[in-house]
Amino acid sequence: MMNNKNDRKLVALSILVAVIMWAFVMTSTNPSLSKTVRNVPLTIKNQEDLQKDGYTLVGRDQVSSVNVKVEGSRSDLASLTADDLIASVDLGVPTEGIKTLNVKVEGPSGIKIESVSPSNFNFKVEKIVKKDLPIEVRIPDRLKESKIINVSEQDPKRITVSGLRNNVDKVNKLVISINDDEFLDGKIHDIGVKVLDKNGKSVENIDLSKNDVSIAFDVLQSKEVNLELDYENLPKNMQIEESKISPQKIIIKGEKNILDKINSIKTRKIDLSSLKNNVFEQSVELNIPESVELSDTDSFANVYIKLGKKN
Repeated sequence: MMNNKNDRKLVALSILVAVIMWAFVMTSTNPSLSKTVRNVPLTIKNQEDLQKDGYTLVGRDQVSSVNVKVEGSRSDLASLTADDLIASVDLGVPTEGIKTLNVKVEGPSGIKIESVSPSNFNFKVEKIVKKDLPIEVRIPDRLKESKIINVSEQDPKRITVSGLRNNVDKVNKLVISINDDEFLDGKIHDIGVKVLDKNGKSVENIDLSKNDVSIAFDVLQSKEVNLELDYENLPKNMQIEESKISPQKIIIKGEKNILDKINSIKTRKIDLSSLKNNVFEQSVELNIPESVELSDTDSFANVYIKLGKKN
């Protein structure tokens, strides 16, 4: 019995010594060491979700990689490269403003991450906003002279601008400029849209739902002419002592070859055969020739006529 106990103790002691010797050998031949792995690429997580929700990154620290200090066995560290480590920051739920995000690093089994440099990054997030605006058509006075210019076709009439809130807030108006007679030929032309701020300066970094406007014009000549009274049946023993017409002049519009032949516009015929107290005071319709239009004027004139006996 004593021999068996001694034998068991001897076996246990031998195993313990063997384990200690194995650990000593392993520690001596493959010790735990530290190593700095440089230029580990930095991944930004949830950037696509940020864009889907209408946000975008407008600024970030200008660093694309980090240095990672790791700990592990000699054999594990010997083959470890930057490609074996994953460094990332998570943008998380989109919100506007400046965010400071910590860097997380994942490595192979058996590798302990001791530190990361830099350990965090600053990001600036802004919301993409939209604004719907009408289009202002600008025609210089040199092209308007003696002409009546009206838009006959236009597509689109409004355009949506989009971009960073800071840029879109600067947009005051959308403008197309008609700077040449060739655009007034009645045909459809595509004109580029200018995005301007309140001071008339161009606003950059703006997206438009459409960059051009398809537009055509009706162009007529205009002419100022006098208004004249046209009357009939003036009694033989009477004469016109006083007459007034208001307005005295009107602007007419039409094709040039027609307007060249017109020097005045008459009222419709006024019957002077039987006037009460020899006075006519009414609004009288104007006699407008065919193919001629009035420009922003009523087609009536106020007429006053006073008759008196001939001397």
